[in-house]
Amino acid sequence: MEELQETNWIDEMIQREAIPKAARQGTTGDFCKKWGITESTYYYQSSKEENQKKSLKIALMLAKKKAPEVLEKLADQAGLGKEKSIEMFLDYVLELSKNLDIKSGGEPLQIKIIRDGNQDDKIIPATG
Repeated sequence: MEELQETNWIDEMIQREAIPKAARQGTTGDFCKKWGITESTYYYQSSKEENQKKSLKIALMLAKKKAPEVLEKLADQAGLGKEKSIEMFLDYVLELSKNLDIKSGGEPLQIKIIRDGNQDDKIIPATG
């Protein structure tokens, strides 16, 4: 039963470490009192590479959930002409484009340009 309790506090600590410090409930001391452990034990476990990897994985999942909302707000700010927002948004787009493969079967994708139903529509290769 004691091992189950130890696992529970370590799992809780991993979850806690994945959240930004400003958003955490209570202090580390409060957490330790709740679980009946010393702060040195907490810090020892939180500094273990395996636990840091787990916390990082959770933190990335949390960030991934928020990314579309943040990106939308960033795009809105960029649209208002805020220079830093424009720079950050364009940097994001550049990094994203480096990680996307816009080819199909080794051939560039074809994009059809439609302008107001005009019969002179063109098909052009996409460039990456």
